[in-house]
Amino acid sequence: MNTKKNIKTFGKLFDYLLDPQLREKGMGDALLTCEGAEIGGTIFRGLIWRNIRFVDCDFVGAYEIKLAEMSNCVFERCRFSGIFAWGVQNAVRFVGCTVAGASHLWGEEGSRGVTYEKCNLTGTSSDSNRWGSVGTYGEATFLKCNGRWMGVLGHSSLVIQDCTFDSMECKIDSKESKGIVPHALIQGSRLRGRFDMVSSSFQSLTLRDIVLDELDLTRARVKGDIVMERVRGGYINAYVGEAKSLSMRNCQISGDGHKVFEAYAGGIKTIEIDGVTFGGGLSTEPVTIAGGFSLKSVERISNVSESIVIRNSTIPRLDASYLNTRSVVLQNNTVDSLDLSNGRVGNLLIGGNNFARTVDFTGTHAQESKVQPLAKGQVKLDGSNVEVG
Repeated sequence: MNTKKNIKTFGKLFDYLLDPQLREKGMGDALLTCEGAEIGGTIFRGLIWRNIRFVDCDFVGAYEIKLAEMSNCVFERCRFSGIFAWGVQNAVRFVGCTVAGASHLWGEEGSRGVTYEKCNLTGTSSDSNRWGSVGTYGEATFLKCNGRWMGVLGHSSLVIQDCTFDSMECKIDSKESKGIVPHALIQGSRLRGRFDMVSSSFQSLTLRDIVLDELDLTRARVKGDIVMERVRGGYINAYVGEAKSLSMRNCQISGDGHKVFEAYAGGIKTIEIDGVTFGGGLSTEPVTIAGGFSLKSVERISNVSESIVIRNSTIPRLDASYLNTRSVVLQNNTVDSLDLSNGRVGNLLIGGNNFARTVDFTGTHAQESKVQPLAKGQVKLDGSNVEVG
């Protein structure tokens, strides 16, 4: 990145970047093009950059660029190595650019229309404490990008479309007091390795037509809905702290050989799973959609959910124990074994399912229950009021 001439040698162009008022006097608001420059070693601070096109430029340095505002700018085939604060960005595109190492590029709150397209975001260490980050504290869209060992962010809106990411993170801090909570969409993308969204906050989260190895939503908080459609791949940890709903449709979740899927039912108001095939077996942990009530400690506060509905799905082993919910519906599923023990359920409806092994209702109480007939010796009812057959 040292073969280009430094921006200081670009005469009037350099002066215009350093002094926007001088540029306005000299050329008004016409497009300014900067091509083939190394941009580093100069302080650009508190400035407003507008209508600038950077082509084949190398940006280097730490905190030398700390703008107040950037609008209607485009970066084409540029390379970034360092820390760059763009200020509030509006209508800014990065096309075919490379972000390397532990670099950080960000726009401030209020940024809008910021797009990274066909960019390579590549860190140099698998240690997440040494990863860089790319995006804004406002809106950010990533289109057809490749990334590894890097973080992406969009704190008021985040779109990841047709990207291939390997061992990446998406950490979104809650700023609900300012009304800043993002709608997030991940679509048509491949998420290799672990995609880390632990403890992030969203208004909504939609994953559609993606392939993944591991998705980690532990302790994430979603004010609205989590939607997963046509998701294929490995292990999903949906043990979120809070969500209005979780909907999974037409997915194939194979697991990682040890774990397959888990969700904390006590933190999600409504769960609906339809047409989902889960992998795993006796040697893996069960698919877990459990929690909300505990008979182990009378001091534990119960978390009441509205409903859990699972239809037309294949689940080798399902752990739905310790539920505290108003409604549970299991219809037309193929399940090896079901653990629905130690729960409190308002309405329990189980019908049209194929159970190969045990069905455990031990300690579960339901206000109303309608359960399909089960084979003799297949069901466990100790301490339960559930009616079978």
